[in-house]
Formats: sequence, structure tokens, C-alpha cells
Amino acid sequence: MAKLMEIMGKFPFEPDKKKPMLIRKQDYSMALYPPNNAFTSDNTYTIVTTDTFMLGIYELGPGGSFDPLDIHPGDETYYILQGPIVQRSGNGQFAYLETGDGLYMPEEAWHKAHNFSDKTARVLYFITPKAWGENIPPAVIPTDAETKFYKGPNNANLPDMRGVIKDYARQGCTDDIGAWPVSGPEARKAPQAVYAVRDGDKLNNVHGTAHPMLMRFISSNDYGHMGEFILPAGGYGPRCSDPDTHKGDAALYCVDGPVTVNLVDMEESFQLEPEDSFFIPAGVKYQLVNFQNHPVKIVFAITDL
Repeated sequence: MAKLMEIMGKFPFEPDKKKPMLIRKQDYSMALYPPNNAFTSDNTYTIVTTDTFMLGIYELGPGGSFDPLDIHPGDETYYILQGPIVQRSGNGQFAYLETGDGLYMPEEAWHKAHNFSDKTARVLYFITPKAWGENIPPAVIPTDAETKFYKGPNNANLPDMRGVIKDYARQGCTDDIGAWPVSGPEARKAPQAVYAVRDGDKLNNVHGTAHPMLMRFISSNDYGHMGEFILPAGGYGPRCSDPDTHKGDAALYCVDGPVTVNLVDMEESFQLEPEDSFFIPAGVKYQLVNFQNHPVKIVFAITDL
């Protein structure tokens, strides 16, 4: 496998060679991150890394955590494939996340994960518009002791977050698309708060009218959108979603399948098994097709709706 830094921004293709592509689980690029100390690293599987976003999976073994703290010049959203996992922020937030929960972290928010369970934790992450920049990762990275935590020695030097964290507990609506769980520009103001989006907190909507499909946003803002498509079983024939296109690049990750991705104008179709992914360039029309007798679930990552 290639080094993570060698494929950054150009896997599984160069940015000028984007095309619809089925990416099987066995074709993901695997690396340890960070690569220089296996005792503090996690297994990282890169699915897509291009000029508009990065999608991948990281795993933490039982009792493990990754070190040092991480930071990105773009927003990052999690979908927990296998929990529980505890995500800490540099400013003293600790989110306990179960399987199916989500987490939104605005750009330049320090973060780290812990696995206090006896099972491997697995997290699907979506970073947009970019995962790395000239100054990130920075030359100086805070240690755990320099973050805010129970009786932390540096607590007095860090901001009080009680007036910073926005309350999004009210019932969401269609007008919240593009600003969930909070607006991106507001969330990125320092000091940055992170937001656990548990299953009951996802922004629910319906995709399409002729063939409705459940759409559940974890995060939705000016940088990108991540959430779930849940397509019910069919009846006399298969269940299909209404065709759609996006202004930006997108990727789909199959959680419960199999599911078929039908490229409407290209008259091509591809079947995704659980843990497979599919890359959809901007402007390509597609729909989901369920030939099964049970609902299917797909995580979507879209840079611009």
C-alpha cells in the first residue's frame, strides 16, 4: 500500500480524471496513522481523497486511542460504524458516541478519540473541502495535558465553552438544510465547539416525491453534507429513489445492502455490498435501487447539494 501522504488528494484517481467509480472494500488504501509509532496509531483506510473532500475509515483497538491530537483545515464529520467511542476536543468536550451516531467538528478544532470498550471501534470520516494544508498539521501540536479535562493543569488557560456551544435541541425543519447542527461560519469561529449528533438528533427529511426515500443529515453546511439515505423495500418490483444530481462531488458508503447505484443518463449500474463505496462526480445523475426484501442504508457524503 502507498503512504498516506503520497496519495493525499489523488486517490483512486487524479483530480482531473474523476469518473463514477465503484470502490470495493478490498480496494481501499490502508495505512497506520500516524505512521511513526504503532502504539499510538490507528488503522486508517482511505476510500477517496481528491481536491474537494476526503472519505475514509479509521479503527481503534480495544482500550486504544490515537495520539497526537488531530486538526484539519476543513470540517470533519463522523459516522460511527462500530461504537462506542469517546471523542474529546481540545476545549474540553467529551462525546460518547454509539453505533449509528454522528459528530460534527468545524475546521481547526483539535480532537482525539478513545476506545474504552472491549471491541474494535470503527469510524467513517468525511473531511471537506481539504484535509491538509501548508500549515496543517502544524509544527506544534498540543499534548493531552495542554487540553481541558478533569483537573487538567491547563484548564484555567482555556476558554469557558458553556456560552459557546449552540443548542440545537429543537425540532429541525427543511430550512435547516445547510445549517445543521449549526451554521458552518458560526461554528468555525474560535473557540470552536464540536457537536455530537446522535441518532435522534439527525435532521430528517424526505428525498423525492414519486419514490420517497428517508434522508437523515448528520451535518449540513456551506462546506458539505453527510448523513444517511434509507431506501425501503419494494413491492411488486424494486424500490427506486428519484434521480438526483449534485453541484459538487459525492460518495456513497453502503452500510446495509446490497444496493444498486443506477447512473440514469449513462445507462450503467453497479451493485454495492456492505462496506463498498461509490464515487459520483459533480453533475452525474444517479438513483438508488433496492431489490431486497428489507430496507437498505447508505451513508452519503456530498460537497454541494
